[in-house]
Amino acid sequence: MIIKLESVNDNNREAVLALSVREDQPFVAPNDVSLRQADEANAEQPGIARPFAIYADEKLVGFCMFAFDPEEEDEDDRYWLWRFMIDKNEQGKGYGQAALQEIIRYFKENGADRLFLSTEPENELGLHIYHKAGFRETGMIDGGEAVLMRMLKGPNRIIKNIYGVDVDNAMRIRGGKGYGVSIAVQDADGDFLTYCAGSGRYGEDFPVNPDMIFQAGSVSKPMFALTLLRYVDKGVIDMDADISGVVPEYAKSPLTFSALLSHTAGYNLHGFPGYPANHEPLSLEDVLNGKGNTPKLRRIRPYGKQHMYSGGGITLAQLAFERITGTTLREAFQKEVAEPLGLKRTGFFQPLDEELVSNAAFGWRLAQKEDPAHGYHYYPEQAAAGLWTTPTELVKIGLELSKSYRKGGLLKKKTARRMMMPVMDDYGLCLNVWESEARKDSVAGHGGENWGFLTNWVFSRKKDICVAVMYNNVTRSADEAMDKIACEIYKNAKE
Repeated sequence: MIIKLESVNDNNREAVLALSVREDQPFVAPNDVSLRQADEANAEQPGIARPFAIYADEKLVGFCMFAFDPEEEDEDDRYWLWRFMIDKNEQGKGYGQAALQEIIRYFKENGADRLFLSTEPENELGLHIYHKAGFRETGMIDGGEAVLMRMLKGPNRIIKNIYGVDVDNAMRIRGGKGYGVSIAVQDADGDFLTYCAGSGRYGEDFPVNPDMIFQAGSVSKPMFALTLLRYVDKGVIDMDADISGVVPEYAKSPLTFSALLSHTAGYNLHGFPGYPANHEPLSLEDVLNGKGNTPKLRRIRPYGKQHMYSGGGITLAQLAFERITGTTLREAFQKEVAEPLGLKRTGFFQPLDEELVSNAAFGWRLAQKEDPAHGYHYYPEQAAAGLWTTPTELVKIGLELSKSYRKGGLLKKKTARRMMMPVMDDYGLCLNVWESEARKDSVAGHGGENWGFLTNWVFSRKKDICVAVMYNNVTRSADEAMDKIACEIYKNAKE
């Protein structure tokens, strides 16, 4: 069998347009769409799109199209197999594999050292063909499609390089049974990408996927603030009103939501360790009265005089919020944030719903140490530490907050700007806010740490850029590495 690639031209264009795949192969774009896209791309940048007819022993059997840009600064964007199909009447004859080998040879001869392609994760037949030709998943999902790569020079190993960052090395991802990382990025060009590597459950072959939920730790706090501020916009809550009378057993006047959410109310209880997943439910009052595993809530610093991070103060704010609104935080978040933004896998799920456990990450080695079926802790302190989510949905929230800050959106512009205006020590209302020299941008975000989980979430207040990174282990080195890679990915995604 002799496979030949011939550029699409006036002589074969109509024949190429007549090619098609089977009805049960919806993953392949029609050739007329591909050729139109090639014409549009070449009109902007001549030669970047290269469509070819595939011949086997002089018979037209398929079509392929390359994205070919050796001058592109990002080496991962230089060489792509953009489209590939074999006509429905010619499938099952070995043409697919033979054509892929000819395609690989073409790229090698033209100086490429690696070749990328993408396809829907559900395209099992396509994935089988690509795997057989040596392509391997990179862990990235771009535009809903899984990105695969084949090295053309040297060993055929996957280079984990996400916006210039070697994530696997930085986060010490070791094989498929260690710890795992999940990342989502919206960059300055409007491109959205996810990256997953490692295992969602230590010791198990449980690959991280973009829909896997992680505990967000203290990133719960800005999600609580966002929910509360929705009620501010409705006129139900006044951020500056004295609420000491709402929670008189824990507060003396003065006390405002503004002080609690900016950590300037002077309360103790920095954070919470959580409880085994099967622990009996605790109320907010139980926690604040010291009936759990943390001390009783007390005001230990002068009100409004200094920034002192207090998960206890946020828990008190949650209690006041629920008493004023007559609804639980979980219900309020679902109604005011999740539903308007179309979030399907984000919420204050405490305890975690059993139907969500099947695609939930487990933290650290809690499955081995405490409960094989529930490798995570229960957090009754929902506003402070109780959120479950995915990086993808954190990015959606970050972009919405940025939009609200610039022109209004889920929050009124005035409300969003107050949330992201520093009150003390570069901290607004449950958000770190700063002018970043490293990122050269006006940035907001928050970090999170629960037992066995780390989160880093950062977004631009000026542009639609957001990065979210989640990891199912906690060490000092991992925390430092996560901060660095989030910063580097953000900086490169911005450029």
